[in-house]
Amino acid sequence: MSTDKEAFLSIYKQIESSLLSDIQSLPGLSPTLKSQLIAYYSACLPYTVPGGKMTRGLTVIKGVECLKNSRPLTSEEYADAATLGWLVEWLQAFFLVADDIMDGSITRRGRPCWYKQPYVTQDNAINDALILENMIYQTLRKQFKGKHEMYPTFLELFIDTTYRTEIGQHIDTNGTPYAEGKRASLDLSRFTLDRYRGCVRYKTSYYSFYLSCALALAYCGYEPDSVEGKALYGKAEEVCIRLGEYFQIQDDVLDAFAPPEVLGKIGTDIEDAKCSWLVCKALELVNEEQKQILVNHYGKHEEEGVQKVKELYRELKLEELYQEYEEEQKKACDELIAGIEPENFRELFTFLLGKIYKRQK
Repeated sequence: MSTDKEAFLSIYKQIESSLLSDIQSLPGLSPTLKSQLIAYYSACLPYTVPGGKMTRGLTVIKGVECLKNSRPLTSEEYADAATLGWLVEWLQAFFLVADDIMDGSITRRGRPCWYKQPYVTQDNAINDALILENMIYQTLRKQFKGKHEMYPTFLELFIDTTYRTEIGQHIDTNGTPYAEGKRASLDLSRFTLDRYRGCVRYKTSYYSFYLSCALALAYCGYEPDSVEGKALYGKAEEVCIRLGEYFQIQDDVLDAFAPPEVLGKIGTDIEDAKCSWLVCKALELVNEEQKQILVNHYGKHEEEGVQKVKELYRELKLEELYQEYEEEQKKACDELIAGIEPENFRELFTFLLGKIYKRQK
């Protein structure tokens, strides 16, 4: 069931329908206004929430299956696990709508970013990101309050993960800080692997990996403060932080080198002066002449300069270095996963590693 995307999408439809019904039930609005709102969000939700690989959401179902000793889930268990999974996808949608605005991105998942839609614009999209986040809590309350003893834990996991991810986003956005309303001059000394790892841990690892695993543990009744729970959540966090770093470094390499038609978006890390793994590694390897290429062209929206930076990355053989890193990470992850108890929970992390090892998009 954890790989059945059709069944998973059917739960999305139920959540979407429920949320649109909530708009219909809002007091004090005319039928015309309600109709306009429902028409708008009937377009917004399917455009922004489904459409990706759905790995984060499916991981919740896989985690519950593993913790239930891989037996088939009851229809109620499946609906609950899939709902929690979709709420992770809703969180992803909230982050991506906002992130695309912040980065000035052009495409997402092979089509124009939501804010690029002519009937949306940046003004609406900022508000839509906030509404997407709120819908997580509307749905959690409706589905689990008074019905599942771990409802408060679900809330805490979403609140904590959102906060940590937003801290990571701040670190990412301010790789080159702002001053007097605009970007300060490029300061390559800020692009260090120490800064990078802090950014990745908070921006990627918690919401892309740990949240799904922790929600599965919580749904199956593991209290985070119990002796057994502390061990399980702690081991999950340790593995997920490593997986998150691996995933983000992979993302950085794909941003620079994968064709947009394969990746589903146009990479802009160089133009946006991001503290990416590639620039951090380049700065460890360059001579003074090569460093000048970064000084002259990194963080500038000029296609010729972007290509010169990519040529430098190739000259430094960063793709080859990444391939070595990937094999090292695969081995390290395998060793960490081998130490996870109970053994049935171990299967979840093997599943996650399999999803990202050698991925192309």
